[in-house]
Amino acid sequence: MRRSGSSSWRLALDRGQSAHIVLYVRDACGLTPVGPDVPPPLLGEVHVLDLNLSPDDQSKMVLDWLDWWRRLIHIEGQISLGHRFGVERDEDFITALGGAKNSVFDPFENFRSLEESPLLRDAAIKTWKQGVQWSELHQSHPIRHSSTLPLSVADSVILDMSVSPERVRAAVLIFSVMGEWSYLSEPGVLLCAERTYADESLFAAKLRLAFESGIGLPLE
Repeated sequence: MRRSGSSSWRLALDRGQSAHIVLYVRDACGLTPVGPDVPPPLLGEVHVLDLNLSPDDQSKMVLDWLDWWRRLIHIEGQISLGHRFGVERDEDFITALGGAKNSVFDPFENFRSLEESPLLRDAAIKTWKQGVQWSELHQSHPIRHSSTLPLSVADSVILDMSVSPERVRAAVLIFSVMGEWSYLSEPGVLLCAERTYADESLFAAKLRLAFESGIGLPLE
């Protein structure tokens, strides 16, 4: 994760491995969830797992995956925004942070967080290690643009909206998926494809929307 800003405006950029592994489970299992917050297919090769499911079980898995994805993205967004999960002391925050992460993604506990979705849990157990390999291969390359772009967007929002700098905050979760794609999943949290992030003019417009949407968030 990369962060910009300190006591002034704040931007966190994250290409989180956990979210990519969840997407890998989707693609490897041939699941086709629909929603504006669902990214396109992953880039590169994904080894498809034949689960031999009935149509009803396949539909159930799609719904369970969509719920899993939304819960994970919410937690990842809150972490990137600096949410402290109701605790003040740093040592308590570390515990709370670990608990929040494990509540949505816990491969070393055999995905106990998915115990109410046994079919999805079984698929995640079977595919997550391949997802790690995919992530290591496809997320090793840097994606950059002008280092002044976030600053210029933040300054513009501060001026145009007449707000103090600490009110301007956003988290951007970047995904190695096909094509241009983005979605504002909640105030201050922008999901976007690498291609969208790499396009300076397009990303500047999306980032501005994320900054503006997060202005009313409580300060922690």
